[in-house]
Amino acid sequence: MQPPSEGFLKKNQVLPEYIHDYFAGPAKSDKEIRNELVCRLYELGWTFEAISHCSEVTRERIRQIVKLGEGNRHENIEFPFELPLPPRKPEKKKREFVEPRPETLKRLLELQPYAQQVRSNGQKYREEAEEYTRLLNHAHTVEGVTLYRLAKRLGVTHGALRFRLVRYGYKKPVTATSKVYAPIKAKNRLQK
Repeated sequence: MQPPSEGFLKKNQVLPEYIHDYFAGPAKSDKEIRNELVCRLYELGWTFEAISHCSEVTRERIRQIVKLGEGNRHENIEFPFELPLPPRKPEKKKREFVEPRPETLKRLLELQPYAQQVRSNGQKYREEAEEYTRLLNHAHTVEGVTLYRLAKRLGVTHGALRFRLVRYGYKKPVTATSKVYAPIKAKNRLQK
């Protein structure tokens, strides 16, 4: 039976050197001692891998010993040392991603085909392109949706969204010095 390990990582465990020595000495000649030590280490939370590496027995055999040891244990066996607890590292919580609001996503998908047809000086579909970009910026900055997530939902690359936001003046280019990253001229923008 394993103690609950919720919230903790159980990776790269290494048993102390004195446990290695014990497996190489008394536990090597007496299988009952070895099996009891394996079961107790597993109960404390050590992984099959760590115990296997320390005892020089295969990981599968360690699993079998633990399974067979559930019914016939030797509680009277004493060890000349205190059994160590495994190191516990807190597990990082998985990041929760924010999804765009359904009405925002629906409107973005409606405007997208028109916004993609707008060229830098053209006025055709300019209003739709402005609204599309404004909604993108709103979803990203106010709703907190990542550009990557927005791009996935819209079926474009996140670089295309970033480029659009830079061209319309909502973002600054990070490292780009190309003229294409220059904001659209004010005379070509929709005047309100």
